[in-house]
Amino acid sequence: MPDTKQSIILGGLVAGLLSTSYLGIITCCLGVVVGAVVAVWHYTDTNELTVPTGHGAKIGAFAALIGLLIATVLNFILMQAGINHETAWVEFMISKFGDQMPPEQLEAMEAAMTKEKTFVDYAQGIGISSIVSGLFGAIGGAIAAKMFKKGGDEVTSFDSINDL
Repeated sequence: MPDTKQSIILGGLVAGLLSTSYLGIITCCLGVVVGAVVAVWHYTDTNELTVPTGHGAKIGAFAALIGLLIATVLNFILMQAGINHETAWVEFMISKFGDQMPPEQLEAMEAAMTKEKTFVDYAQGIGISSIVSGLFGAIGGAIAAKMFKKGGDEVTSFDSINDL
């Protein structure tokens, strides 16, 4: 059974870069799906084999989680450099839709911009992002498994995490 680590890391790099800062706002979950597709494509192309949908989903989910880790580190570095995409996103929403929002919602958004985040806030964000990224990564990986059939032996069993 060929090793998937290299493919997962490559997909994670793509997902992480596409999910960083302002680019992450633009692509939303599309960056995660693209990273998962790249991981499965790389795995099937390098090893010239076809993988079942479930295995593609696992590769995609792991690539998405690696991507989340990379995006989190890069976003932290950018925030230390003074580039805060969360504040920019809230400012954009207020400028575009502020006149259509109830005053309470507008006040809540402005308060969220100035609130100092705690460890619990970051942990919640990472937890929710892990679930959403893993889900979208699995979807992207499953789709890619159906897209990239190489005609070789279809891998059907996985005995350990190393087989992933």
